[in-house]
Amino acid sequence: MPYLICFIVAIALLITIVSFGKTIDLNMVLLAVIIMVGSGGYYALATSTVLEEALLANKILYVTGVFGPAIVLLIICNICRINLPKWLRIAIYAVQTLMYFCVCNIGGLNLFYTGAQLRNGPMGAYLVKTYGPMHSINLVMMLIYTMAGIVVALYSLNRKTIVSRLNVYILLITDMLVVGEYVLQHILFLGIELLPFFFTLAACVYMVLLYRIYYFSIYNNPVILAEKIEKDGYIFFSKNMRFMGGSDYAQEVFPELNEWELEKKVPGSGGRFNTFLRQPLNSFAESKNGDESLIDTFEYKGNVYRYEIGHLKNSRGKRRGYLVQISNVTELFGTDNE
Repeated sequence: MPYLICFIVAIALLITIVSFGKTIDLNMVLLAVIIMVGSGGYYALATSTVLEEALLANKILYVTGVFGPAIVLLIICNICRINLPKWLRIAIYAVQTLMYFCVCNIGGLNLFYTGAQLRNGPMGAYLVKTYGPMHSINLVMMLIYTMAGIVVALYSLNRKTIVSRLNVYILLITDMLVVGEYVLQHILFLGIELLPFFFTLAACVYMVLLYRIYYFSIYNNPVILAEKIEKDGYIFFSKNMRFMGGSDYAQEVFPELNEWELEKKVPGSGGRFNTFLRQPLNSFAESKNGDESLIDTFEYKGNVYRYEIGHLKNSRGKRRGYLVQISNVTELFGTDNE
């Protein structure tokens, strides 16, 4: 059954996230869980033989439909580095929990459905439903969350030095696919619910984006000690020499970093980075020095800076890019010269 495939993929997704060792995003874990539970509900509905069994399965599968859009919005905000207030996040979860309470009372209160009949089709059993008022409210909430996610993504297109435009385009395309599927599903009766498949696809995309952001994050990198972040500068590059971000101190030493677009090649001329570090970085990338780092110094306006260029690796030791560390060692050199 197709729904069983979604269920298995969601389990694999959850295992992958948990086995990573560190939670890249709690909402990503929640999304994987609700997709897994919802896919199980779709499978249970398709194999139902009586109305009571189908209604119970329907309550389970609505975990994805009720909580999914809200969680996706929170994930999009995280990827776009927009921090929602804590009270707003709590309010979102509270509203969706109340909505799911109405779902759980299907068959009792006539809030979400006023009636339902069990039918059988080529993909298994399904329900022919008469909707109640809370179902319409749920659709409005889904629209609000979806539109909010699109607005956040469009806003982030103008923050190219903070958020990768490539990530934003991927978010927009994924969101449009999910919305397009949902609209198509309600215009045409296709005999199969496609929502769990598209949510599973979206979850896989979000996980890849979050992993990439995590690996190139100054504050998540295990080789960077928290106490060194303020006094040392760090600059990240991908394997194909695209700029992936820099710390605050690195931007002080190389002000041009504030103008560089993420996931783009380093501009060909101008700036202190091109003067002092471009050639050493290119030479290091072209060399076959294994795990050895390139360490040297340069002097600028009476200050002596030490730089170290090394490989950026994941938890399995696979190279993912390059890390440049900058520190001011003027005092050390001054002491030596006295």
